[in-house]
Amino acid sequence: MIRTSLLLTTALALAAGCGPMGADPDGGGDARPTEVLDIPDARERAQIRKDLITKRLDAVVLPAMRAHDIDMWLTFSREHHVDPILSEIGGGWGGVRNAYIFFDRGEDTPEKIFIGSHSLRDPTINDAYDVHIFYGYTEEGVRPHLRQVIEERDPQRIGLNVSPTLPMADGLTWTLRNFLEETLGEKYSSRMVSAELVIRDFREMHIPEEIPVFAALCAWTVAWEEEAFSDAVITVGETTIADIHWWMRQRTMELGLINEFLPGVRITRNGEGLPINSADHVVMPGDILSVDAGVGYLDYRTDIKRTAYVLRPGETEAPESIQNAFDKALEVTDILTSHWKPGAIAHEVWEQTMEDVGELGYQSGQPKTGGNEEVDPRQAEVGVYSHSVGNSTHDIGARVAVDWPFAYGDRVRYPLRADAWYSVELHVSTPIPEWDGVVLPIRIEENARVLPDGDVEYFAPKQTELLLIGGSR
Repeated sequence: MIRTSLLLTTALALAAGCGPMGADPDGGGDARPTEVLDIPDARERAQIRKDLITKRLDAVVLPAMRAHDIDMWLTFSREHHVDPILSEIGGGWGGVRNAYIFFDRGEDTPEKIFIGSHSLRDPTINDAYDVHIFYGYTEEGVRPHLRQVIEERDPQRIGLNVSPTLPMADGLTWTLRNFLEETLGEKYSSRMVSAELVIRDFREMHIPEEIPVFAALCAWTVAWEEEAFSDAVITVGETTIADIHWWMRQRTMELGLINEFLPGVRITRNGEGLPINSADHVVMPGDILSVDAGVGYLDYRTDIKRTAYVLRPGETEAPESIQNAFDKALEVTDILTSHWKPGAIAHEVWEQTMEDVGELGYQSGQPKTGGNEEVDPRQAEVGVYSHSVGNSTHDIGARVAVDWPFAYGDRVRYPLRADAWYSVELHVSTPIPEWDGVVLPIRIEENARVLPDGDVEYFAPKQTELLLIGGSR
């Protein structure tokens, strides 16, 4: 079953100013979607972030550590080269050399220890951590403090942020690794292991308080993309693809969000894919537009796509062939998510999906990344490359794609996790008779989570109809 829960529907309403997405709160109906979003200001954001981090560190860190038999997790970072996980564990500025240590003392929550060079201007560390050690600018620096903390606790397995295939779990530099070994000596250096799976689990395990925050961000993303594909932004025959791209970037800044994944705006025209974000091509009647983009807020990131059709004079809906291609993409999406169950191995889900769509006449395809791909322009094709999402646009958990570890790392061999967040991403290419059988690729991407019972729950209502631009409606 596929659904959007009452909790998420409520979050969406709150995100849109307690009314329908795009509605004028005064009842006039003229407000643009992004004008009614109730996005928190800097002070509110700081409080939300601090509360979420404090709760997550107490609720999630120990289960992640214990699942992989690690009794101490050490993140070691410094200014200008901060660890990718730093913000999510409460860090900000990296300092001269700062250590963020979690120790399993056999209780319900981990001991949280911060060792840093400077007192902090953000209260998160002060409130969330149990022990604070500030060493300042001294000749010995962090060494004696780090050594004392570890020797007093005598951990048996010290998890470090190193990974051959997960970049977000590979934040410890070669230099800092050497520094740790020199500081701690052979006894504790021999106990150092990779914390990559701790970090994976830490990111994938979410607390209930995070759900409405991410749902709101997804709602904001949808409002932003759908406004970009509207008559409020596009003047048919004048607006270029680049104009849409730059409007989206500017609007993100105005809203106080982060341009995390720059908008990729595409036009398919009579079977030809025009250059992405092109300044040389204007939007014309009969075009099919698609956008792939994501925004950032606090420690969260989205990755969502939308598709639109530009009406010709006299049209009130897309031609039957275009609508059929869109409908087929929705059908394939449901086939894909029907295999999403907790514990299912990601690449096996891909294989099951490819077997199903193969019986429908589709060939297996891969993402079109703008390289030198050779593609049969008349071959019906399905490409599936779904991935985890949430703290990064392309996150650390399972990736539903072909079993190519060199391309996707170990993520294609991870199981799907209950309540983890995923991007449902694919394209479905359908031949269009009016184009002499050349295919139209419909690109789908929605953010969702897999529930314990195997249902897929979308964070924002998924696109079920083509957006329409221009025309005489």
